[in-house]
Amino acid sequence: MTLGGIVPNDMEKLQSLPGVGRKSANVIMLEAFQNPVGIAVDTHAKRISNKVGFSNQEEPVKIEQDLLEVIPKKYYFDVNHLLVWHGRNICVARKPNCEKCPINIYCNFYQNQV
Repeated sequence: MTLGGIVPNDMEKLQSLPGVGRKSANVIMLEAFQNPVGIAVDTHAKRISNKVGFSNQEEPVKIEQDLLEVIPKKYYFDVNHLLVWHGRNICVARKPNCEKCPINIYCNFYQNQV
C-alpha cells in the first residue's frame, strides 16, 4: 500500500504504511531513494554491533542510535551493506571466523578470546 499510489520518501510516512517498520524504512530510503538517513539494524547489524562493542543494547532502535553516534553520516550508505556482508561471511552467528576478520583488533569479542 502506498500513500495515494506514491511510495513516500520520508521515514515517518514510510513507517505509517502497514508492515513497514524502522528497519524496512531505512532500507527503502537507502535502496529506492539513495538517501540513507539511518542504519537498518537487522540480525547481522545487531550481532556485530554487540560483539565489536558499538552498542550493548538489545533493541534495534537503541542499537541504531548508538551506531549513528559512532559512524559518520557519509558512511551510512555503505555501512548497511557492510554489516550484512560481514555478518553473512565472517562474523556468522554460530561460529564467527575471527581469525579472518579484518576488524578483529577493534573487536571486544575477539579481544576477550585471545
